[in-house]
Amino acid sequence: MSETLTFGVIGLGAMGGGMARALVDAGHRVLGVDPDPVACEVAKSSGVDTNCRLKDLLSSAEIIVICVATEAALTEIYRQIGTKKTDKPQLIIETSTMAPGRVRLLSAIGRASGRRHIEALLIGLPKDAAAGRLYHFVGGNEADVALARPFLEATGRDFAHLGTIGSGATAKVLNNAIGNATMLAFTEAIVAGEAAGIDPDTFIRAVKEAGGAGMSVVFERHAHWTIGAEEQPPTPINQKDMSELASMLECHGLPYPLLSEAVRAFARLPEKPGLVQAYAQSLCNRD
Repeated sequence: MSETLTFGVIGLGAMGGGMARALVDAGHRVLGVDPDPVACEVAKSSGVDTNCRLKDLLSSAEIIVICVATEAALTEIYRQIGTKKTDKPQLIIETSTMAPGRVRLLSAIGRASGRRHIEALLIGLPKDAAAGRLYHFVGGNEADVALARPFLEATGRDFAHLGTIGSGATAKVLNNAIGNATMLAFTEAIVAGEAAGIDPDTFIRAVKEAGGAGMSVVFERHAHWTIGAEEQPPTPINQKDMSELASMLECHGLPYPLLSEAVRAFARLPEKPGLVQAYAQSLCNRD
């Protein structure tokens, strides 16, 4: 492949659009498609060529990056990939969060079409994507991961190659499980402290300032929702992650008591309000 590559980015939302921008900033040519005209306009203003269709992108891009949120979108994308075979070098990089088994199935479709395929699951926020500061959980064979280096270097601060296809998705689900279980734990701790007479706002501030065992990025970002009067935005992605975790644990056939209990706790919570606030309310039986 040439030093300046042609990337095709499928999905120009908060994360996909940010990665497309980072690839442009790294000097690559980027083609992008998305059904949302607003997302296309934002990407176009960053230098992405959005005057193309999916079939055009599948024909001309050297590396295809997929970043979509819905199962329906993934199904249609891989249907078109499967029907448009190629005999020229082309690499698919799947970044959409999904269950490990689903990644392996889609990878098989990609490879059957004559393309190489890896996964590079995303750790970070939209601002990190746009700045090229994501961290990637990568799964795939060594040769294909080597071909993906221009993408990994342009969009991320670093990456971990965790093994074969599916290992990146497995690590992403487990990584998110740690964060989600942490949210449940600190919510219980804050509510327990309040019941013991400790002002929750003071407790949260003390944990942050102390920087001890209770402090984490997750606590920093989400603890305030335990006590805030403002309604926390819905967090459906957290429920989705835990649903995928439940499937993984069931397949392994082992108890994993803490994670299994976290899965059950999440299953009992509504998507509105967000999970931290909903869990706090459930503990206190508050309206």
